[in-house]
Amino acid sequence: MVRKWVRQCNDERTNVHDEARSGRPSVVNDGLVGKVNDKILENSRFTIGLLCNEFPQISKTVLHEIVINRLKYSKLCSRWVPKMLTDDHKTKLLGSALTFLT
Repeated sequence: MVRKWVRQCNDERTNVHDEARSGRPSVVNDGLVGKVNDKILENSRFTIGLLCNEFPQISKTVLHEIVINRLKYSKLCSRWVPKMLTDDHKTKLLGSALTFLT
């Protein structure tokens, strides 16, 4: 591999980024993400293991990636909740903080 790199540098290659190549297609699509989200909304006290039982064709790591990265859920008191607060939540939080300060 080093010889290949030296040869490419000697041929005045200046681009250090990998070239595009075909790879394994992702199993994660919007339809699957929607189905996972529907299961979460049915029961917010789910585990990744329970989701694996619902979607046996998908691995635990892929399901975990969907829940954490695509749907932006985090575990809070053994419930999965969205990370993003709505404007209403932020207003209530600010009101409570000001009440505590006074």
